[in-house]
Amino acid sequence: MQTLTEAQIDRYSRQILLAQIGGKGQKKLLSSRVTVVGAGGLGCPAAQALAAAGVGAIRIIDADRVELSNLPRQFLHHTKDVGRYKVDSIKEKIEAMNPDVTVEAVRMFVDKDNIAGLLSGSEYVIEACDGQAAKFLVNDACVHLGIPFTIAGVVQFYGQIISVIPGKTRCLRCLFREPAPEDAQNSCSGAGVMGAAPGMAGMIQANEAIKSITGAGKLHADKLMIFNLLDCSFDFLDIASLPACAACARPQEPFYKTFDYGSAVTVCHLRPESVSGRDSGV
Repeated sequence: MQTLTEAQIDRYSRQILLAQIGGKGQKKLLSSRVTVVGAGGLGCPAAQALAAAGVGAIRIIDADRVELSNLPRQFLHHTKDVGRYKVDSIKEKIEAMNPDVTVEAVRMFVDKDNIAGLLSGSEYVIEACDGQAAKFLVNDACVHLGIPFTIAGVVQFYGQIISVIPGKTRCLRCLFREPAPEDAQNSCSGAGVMGAAPGMAGMIQANEAIKSITGAGKLHADKLMIFNLLDCSFDFLDIASLPACAACARPQEPFYKTFDYGSAVTVCHLRPESVSGRDSGV
């Protein structure tokens, strides 16, 4: 494990002071790799928090380009970036912010054929996609590959978050079984979204990754976190065990290679009326 330089001790001094992190934890962060699938409203704050904390290698996967309507919630993209690939925009900002961090910008969407290779070598995966199909694909692949991960979804002022430790905790399919039919009226493009919602969710996702890598605290597993920024409320829904879960009942089998995820979509889904836990597209 690498030795911290004087500049690194100074840069990360406030984290090193934390008993749960310390110098050992900081070294772990600097030598780790986190993959962020999605470079939008969730991916931007997640990547920024990871980089600020000193995660040494961040892989960002997305094939979308920056649009003007992205800017109120995708905070690493600026007006001058409109038309650029999102991953290139994030790479520029992150590497300028922290020279300890290397960003691998991957201009691709994940699919059944490429996801195993794209996630390989990761200590943690943050799912920051737009569509339900991609969320379930990341869930299923990570469960098979044994990589811990966090999934989040937002719309309007609402958000939902779940972390999964493959082989130890319940996964997304234990809760929702399979993707719900896509509905543009319940998407960010159809129903709207306040930028603070993905900002908060993405920061929580990054914190989950940091905890997993350093061993600080415990992950938010086996529960669905639900927040409502209109009344500043947080609720938690226990996830029951599902012995017949298609993904985690037989994790050694690559279930994701045979499931029909349908066509990828580019809208984020989570129904505001689902904050009680009745129904969600996370």
